[in-house]
Amino acid sequence: GFWGGVLRAMSPPQSMLDMFKGASSLLVLFLLTVNMFRGAGSALWWNRYMVYPMTYVVAMQLGRGEHLLPSLAVGTLLRYIVNLLFTILSKLDWFAEPRRINRANPPADQHERELDWDGPVILSPVAFVLVDAVTPLLREETVVPLSWWGILVMFLGHYLITEPIYYAFHRILHLPNVYKASHSHHHASTVTEAISGTSHPMAETFGYLANFSFPFLLPAWLGVFSYGLVPIYFVFFDVLNCVGHCNFEAIPPWMQLGPMKYFVYTSSYHSLHHTKYKFNYCLFCPIWDYLGGTVHPTTDELHGQVLAQKPRRLDAVFLAHAHGLHSMLHLPWFSPYLATHQHEVRWWMKPLQPFNFIWALFCRYFIDTTCIQRYQFRGTECATWCLPVTAHFYFMRSQREAIFEMILKAVRDADDAGVRYLGLAHLNKAEWINHGGCDIVSRLEEHRKIRVVHGNTLTAATVWQALRQYTEPQDEVVFAGSTSKIGRALCILLARRGNIVHMITGCQERFEKIRADAGEEAGKKLVRMKTYEEGKGRRHWVIGKQMSDESIKELIPPGSLIVDFAVPHVPQEVATAYRYVNGAALNYSRRDTDLTFCHDVPNTMPACLAATIIHAREDRGEHEVGEIEVEDVEGWWDRAVKNGFSLSCIEPNQAGRCIAPSAGGSGSDSGKAEAGVRAKLA
Repeated sequence: GFWGGVLRAMSPPQSMLDMFKGASSLLVLFLLTVNMFRGAGSALWWNRYMVYPMTYVVAMQLGRGEHLLPSLAVGTLLRYIVNLLFTILSKLDWFAEPRRINRANPPADQHERELDWDGPVILSPVAFVLVDAVTPLLREETVVPLSWWGILVMFLGHYLITEPIYYAFHRILHLPNVYKASHSHHHASTVTEAISGTSHPMAETFGYLANFSFPFLLPAWLGVFSYGLVPIYFVFFDVLNCVGHCNFEAIPPWMQLGPMKYFVYTSSYHSLHHTKYKFNYCLFCPIWDYLGGTVHPTTDELHGQVLAQKPRRLDAVFLAHAHGLHSMLHLPWFSPYLATHQHEVRWWMKPLQPFNFIWALFCRYFIDTTCIQRYQFRGTECATWCLPVTAHFYFMRSQREAIFEMILKAVRDADDAGVRYLGLAHLNKAEWINHGGCDIVSRLEEHRKIRVVHGNTLTAATVWQALRQYTEPQDEVVFAGSTSKIGRALCILLARRGNIVHMITGCQERFEKIRADAGEEAGKKLVRMKTYEEGKGRRHWVIGKQMSDESIKELIPPGSLIVDFAVPHVPQEVATAYRYVNGAALNYSRRDTDLTFCHDVPNTMPACLAATIIHAREDRGEHEVGEIEVEDVEGWWDRAVKNGFSLSCIEPNQAGRCIAPSAGGSGSDSGKAEAGVRAKLA
């Protein structure tokens, strides 16, 4: 009717609406792209993956590029697979160690910085859609079936156009001002990872995307572009890019014979560029460095040395195990970034739990003990091995004998490899598995030279040091987990010091045994509590057995002292309300080690791992298994300090924030931090 005609007359033309929608989508896509390069610390960091659906929306609204999306999706998926495979290979010790180029681990902050590695992967489909929108080269009607001629032209575009342009562009990026403004981001990684090759700032990434378009534009210009070229080139490019950054030599000697050395670079070739900077600039084709006189003189020698080297001999191995199902995703093979962080369930892990369960079952029955990470501590060669068994298996009676045999096999394998000391993590030394390592030692053959370490004495020494510093002899202490090996030693030490110790235990027999071991006078200081609730309101607690967050908040007043050696530990969000010392974790200086794998608490080392390292460094030739010798506890703390370890403390300040000694500081810095906390606690 009349009003319908009026509304139609007042409405903007459909073409204007379409333009507005297209412009709006392009603006959103641009803002998402800019956000990609704000760094992993940005609260909007993970919005970067919204670029994928927005690319689809833009293609639909512009009516351009949508025909390219299926091949781009396949190529993009293959790129992620290629980078994951090279990451896995670089972390598999049996594969990568003999051919590793730089035998130090990248620092943990590098893994966070390089979370931007898939920026070019995300933006490549955007580039294709935009090219199709502004030029006729990639239009659907120009696409032809895949042919050998098209593949040949694609590689001609790469080697005759992309390679020389990249070499010139790369030389420009190393000019002082340009390097400082942009390329230094990439070169901050001197020990590279497989994914390091695509970690660049925004402007640099745009430049690379423009240059890497020629292998597609040349076939399109000659009328031989096909959809199949997209995944072929994506895989070719990412394989060679990972070869240059994976930090293990992936190129065999025969591929450097004759003229091949001018057209195929090696892993060590590009590794030299990250350590020498002014040499080996090429993308994948060294001929441009030879023509430009920028080949490092040790290039061929390094390639031969790496391929001829032998694996490093280990002094100490720490035998760990998986925690929950989510810990399977914290392995460095899957995510070097997550491997440096505390094992916790993140929101995106929850849908993956069924797959983690299947993976945990597969690992339990088909995967052998595996090296998680090699590292050195003050020159002592160490490694963490992991028994591929999640914690719940340890509590199943039907699994205990099998797990014991797995541990025993790992000890024998370590001895065969020349390892001198092997430390046992948490459940690998459980009483019901091997009686604190005693059963392992009794089963070792006479010719075995390896020594087994449970490390409990240093854990006890750490807790005892915290109690000596932050309590007085007249303080009454509530002790949860008091009848364990560590608890027994600590209760005896506290009682002999003069403290009244309220031991929470349901076992009268074990309580009486510990009381007798303490001696007649000290035994009078040990008082049995049957329930946790009996300790409510007391202000000095030792937690050696897991307590729920609710119980801690209900029973222990805020600001009270908690010395914790339970596994799992008191969560930091709970601990910050108390004067808290983690007695099972020690601070260390990052200058002493290239350890980055997070065993438990970030920026600390489990006390039992520290004990294993100390055994190896001092090499006294002793096993440390079974019950703790009370007389040895104080001496162990002196040994820990001598080797650079210190307490890990948290204290709430007036603003409720955490103050903790830095793991990156020197030993003296850590000592000053401890002194500061001690003064505040007093």
